Amino acid sequence: MVPVDKAIDMVRAAHAQAARLDIAVTAVVVDQSGRLVALGRMDRARPITVDMATNRAYTAASFQQPTNELTGLAGQTWFQSLVVSSNGRIMPGGGALPILEGGNVVGAVAIAGGTDDQDQRCCEVALAVYA
Repeated sequence: MVPVDKAIDMVRAAHAQAARLDIAVTAVVVDQSGRLVALGRMDRARPITVDMATNRAYTAASFQQPTNELTGLAGQTWFQSLVVSSNGRIMPGGGALPILEGGNVVGAVAIAGGTDDQDQRCCEVALAVYA
């Protein structure tokens, strides 16, 4: 489980990195089951970024790997079935990383609002705060 104070620090770090990149994002931290621990949406971030970041975080926690590593699977039938059966909660692409503690996945952090590369960079900065 990700402690809420660390989750909030991660959201703040992601927002600070986004500001340096001149983008507005939503940052989300979830626990190991994909349930929300912390969420922060910057003032100019589009409302849809809340759902996108939440779904990305859920995906990283569920698959226990970075979502950018799932991009190659997106076109496969079995993966599309997961997307449909999860009502779109499964999202491949950049922008989410699992949070590891002692080799175990304890949660995930996700960002939405920039390009996949920008979102990924914000995730990396946020994850560094957790360590």
